[in-house]
Amino acid sequence: MAQAQIASPGSKITSLSDRLLGLFFQKYGAAYLLVLPAIIWRLVFTLVPLVQTIVFSFTDKSIVKPGTFIGLNNYLTLAHDEVLIESLGFTLVYTIASMLIETALGLGIAILLTQRLRGKWLSNFVMLLPWVMAPLLAAVVWKLMYFEDGGILNEILRRLGLITEPVRWLSDPNTARLSVIVTTVWKNVSWVALIFMAGLGSLPREVIEAAAVDGAGTLQRFWYVTLPLLRPSIYLVLMFRGMGEAQTFEQIFGLTRGGPGTATRTLAVYAYQRFFQELRYGYGSAINILLLVLTLAIGGIFAWRLYRSNR
Repeated sequence: MAQAQIASPGSKITSLSDRLLGLFFQKYGAAYLLVLPAIIWRLVFTLVPLVQTIVFSFTDKSIVKPGTFIGLNNYLTLAHDEVLIESLGFTLVYTIASMLIETALGLGIAILLTQRLRGKWLSNFVMLLPWVMAPLLAAVVWKLMYFEDGGILNEILRRLGLITEPVRWLSDPNTARLSVIVTTVWKNVSWVALIFMAGLGSLPREVIEAAAVDGAGTLQRFWYVTLPLLRPSIYLVLMFRGMGEAQTFEQIFGLTRGGPGTATRTLAVYAYQRFFQELRYGYGSAINILLLVLTLAIGGIFAWRLYRSNR
């Protein structure tokens, strides 16, 4: 009888977990209950389109076809689609160039804005204006600046004596690629600087001051002290901007619509053209899944680096 009354270790663990679960719901149950409708709503509008896109990618669905299961045919076609391969190449170049330039410029701007300067609040306000502007509106504004005849940029360069003939900003493949990168950097560098300003503000001042006492110069303190301490912020910026640039659509579509030819066509633009213009829903969905995989790969790489840097 005595042995029968002794509780087993498993029952103790179960009772402890039940008590902890009860305390959790007692403390946070009302809060989760209040946000539950928003969570369900968000899941519906996230998971349903995603599942539908995955299903469509295995069919030949189009405006004239109800959709027949064709297995991996769409994905096999992707491997032989020269336009897609070219779009993937430009997407990678555009993503890497944009996020690296944004990171470098954003860090420089953040360092300048953290100095004790007069009118600092005004400079912070002006810096954030590009970030809050709608992407498509920013593209339209820059498109007006890029006009070959009467555009602001060509007029400024002509008056400075730097050019004699108008620069074909959006009609030449090479300058068009550069132009969309410049517009993207201008649009997003404010957000990057804001993240770095927060990171710089959280750095331990005593470490930097100790390095100065030891005789380290400004550049040495920045390279050997500030930059290593900012590593989590750098990986955070690279993760979000890398994922964001890989999916860029509005700015490129508003500037060049992927042209001239296919020079600035990214995967997002190519997916839009196949899905909404050619109405090839199955093939367009397969391109979207490829873009999703690319975005997750970029985010996963920098998320892992961010996790390692915080350990």
